[in-house]
Amino acid sequence: MSIKTFRTIITAFFLCVFVVFAVYRVRMFMTSDNKAPVITAESDVMKASVSVTDEELLAGMRADDNVDGDVTDSLVVASKSKFIKKGTLRVNYAAFDKSNNVGVYTRELTYTDYESPKFRITRPLRVMAGDSRQNVVEFIRANDCLDGEITQQIMYTLGERKMVSDKASVQTLNLQVTNSAGDTSLLELEISYDDYDTYYTQAPLLSDYLIYTKVGETPNYRGLLAGIWVGGMTHPFAETNFEPSDVKVNSKIVDIYRPGMYTVYYVLNKTNPNGSHETLGTARLIVIVEE
Repeated sequence: MSIKTFRTIITAFFLCVFVVFAVYRVRMFMTSDNKAPVITAESDVMKASVSVTDEELLAGMRADDNVDGDVTDSLVVASKSKFIKKGTLRVNYAAFDKSNNVGVYTRELTYTDYESPKFRITRPLRVMAGDSRQNVVEFIRANDCLDGEITQQIMYTLGERKMVSDKASVQTLNLQVTNSAGDTSLLELEISYDDYDTYYTQAPLLSDYLIYTKVGETPNYRGLLAGIWVGGMTHPFAETNFEPSDVKVNSKIVDIYRPGMYTVYYVLNKTNPNGSHETLGTARLIVIVEE
């Protein structure tokens, strides 16, 4: 057999192999399942409580595949976007067939009872002037209706500081906290840097130093009285010579029909043996009225 004939046979062989492989690949492509399931829903928008479960978010939805038929059982909530506007986000769904093709679907979800993250203050924002050991945000917390406690997400900056006496001053404290949906709450407060005598003057102790209320709803201010605060220490009324009635509550500044931030003052009075009254320390409650 000549070399030329041998080369012709080899070339023909490889050509046949190529044709057979090509036909095989075409048949594989023509017969394979490469279409993703199609997801449908009763509506492209929905409303629900912030406590809605993934199972509830799947209600009324269906997934069908061109080969496997009904694959609704494979439907899952794949992810949720950040808010596209306050209280409204996009829910992303996915469904799978036996060939691992993935169908996707997106619709809008609006929370009917959503509220922005809220701060809580459990101790007065008072520091003794010159004491650098005290952490000004130690008693500030943050909670969110979606994420629960998000205190670790709090960020703060200290603003302008103004002297109110030779030793005492006040300083602006700017708080910021953001939840997983991208909603941010801001709050501007004041820290008091007291002189020694003021810091160790007995004052009302409150269970909370920041509360939220709705327009038209009057908080139970006296219900927040918890005892006496002095020099950073707390004492229930039973351990002191004072009663809740010794505290005067001045809440006249609060307009419960107008959204905004207000300050309620709690003033502790001491009754002397001669019947006269002496004003001692003061506590401040921040009240935020929301629409």
